Amino acid sequence: MIPPYPQSSFLHCNQTIAKMEIITLDHEVYKDLANKIDRIATYVFKKENVPTQEPEIWLTSEELADLLKISTRTLQRMRKDRTISYSMIRSKCLYRLSDIEKCIRERIVSCNPQTLDEFRKGYLLTHKTPTL
Repeated sequence: MIPPYPQSSFLHCNQTIAKMEIITLDHEVYKDLANKIDRIATYVFKKENVPTQEPEIWLTSEELADLLKISTRTLQRMRKDRTISYSMIRSKCLYRLSDIEKCIRERIVSCNPQTLDEFRKGYLLTHKTPTL
């Protein structure tokens, strides 16, 4: 037997039920869904916490020769002897600063580390960094 309700409350209740939908899940399905959400959240938080990588700095022959305090001819000889790595881009020799720093650490090339740090700071200040 249906208990008597005032007419206005009954209509309001029906309107609310029409807008709601009840979904039931098995306990194991719910646990599986919660685990998947946790794994996704963990993945997203790991991606957010990855330190931003500094942009790669490419040097021309003139810039590198000036940095190392050598002539461009000596730099050419070092390329020919494969002492330092380089890339040819649009018929220009370009050098990655990270490769040059590696050569300096391995004592293949000599340079004052303070000069190198000053160059990096100056380069990053004067050149625009790409925004993602």
